[in-house]
Amino acid sequence: TTGIMGAVLVVMALLGFSVMACEAEDVPAGYLSMPGGYMMHESCIHQVGDESSRGPCPYKVLKTAKTDVTAHSDWSVAKSDVAASYYSDWSVYAQTVSPTEDGFTYFASNWTVPSFPEAHGPAKQSSVYIFNGLEDGGGVHGAASVILQPVLQYGKSGCNLNPLKWSEWFLSSYVVDGNGRAHCAELVSVSPGDIVQGVMEKAVNSNEWTVTSVGPKGVSVNTVDMKDTILNAAYITLEGMVIYGCDSYPPEGQVTFVENAIKGENVGDISWTEEIRHDECSQGTDFRSDGTVALTWDASVHQTQ
Repeated sequence: TTGIMGAVLVVMALLGFSVMACEAEDVPAGYLSMPGGYMMHESCIHQVGDESSRGPCPYKVLKTAKTDVTAHSDWSVAKSDVAASYYSDWSVYAQTVSPTEDGFTYFASNWTVPSFPEAHGPAKQSSVYIFNGLEDGGGVHGAASVILQPVLQYGKSGCNLNPLKWSEWFLSSYVVDGNGRAHCAELVSVSPGDIVQGVMEKAVNSNEWTVTSVGPKGVSVNTVDMKDTILNAAYITLEGMVIYGCDSYPPEGQVTFVENAIKGENVGDISWTEEIRHDECSQGTDFRSDGTVALTWDASVHQTQ
């Protein structure tokens, strides 16, 4: 069984499952990092087409406890102390919630692959995930049980365990389901400057969803039957895993999501809300009149020792 990254997902994710805290140095064998600062057992992380991916996962979802050092703007502590700590979390994101109980049926965005981060953490353990995604938690942090994510990812993940690929950008379509299992599709290589697209679309006559990540060199596709689950919250997200300094993020200090299209029964015009979970890198958002959403940060401050 291979792993998945995402929250985005994945995740991105994995909110609503049975979770227990875990110090990074005491992570049990067989667990892999996931978007959202969560870890999943490798037996519950699957490639598309894996027939063993059915039924509830027998292992708990774990959450790393080291998420408390850079979650604020008070950097009066000596850098030598800060450099020894890190966080894994959604860093900054925009969200919108469906105005109806029917939820969304479609979400698509385009964005440009940024440059490679200048820092990669000890043993290349730092990772960056950039994605648009859909959840079922109504926009309440920690309330979701599922997430769909077309993820642009840099660094190690449960879906990318090959160290030779930890210094490149890849696209992959993620699904984290209500059984505590994660599903990852093919990794598609992309380069800085490439325009990529993430699409999540519901079938017309069922609740089957297709997650598609499109790059110049290929397409990553993941399909899932959501059964009775209604996807009612949409996100545009910058996430960091094992972030020691702001130079673990791309040096441009911005990623811009354009041509954002969200559909649903009686959804109407979309209004985005800013959510900043970490501000040590001056994280922020820029909502423009044409519907463009930019996530911003300053990669030049609080650099990795």
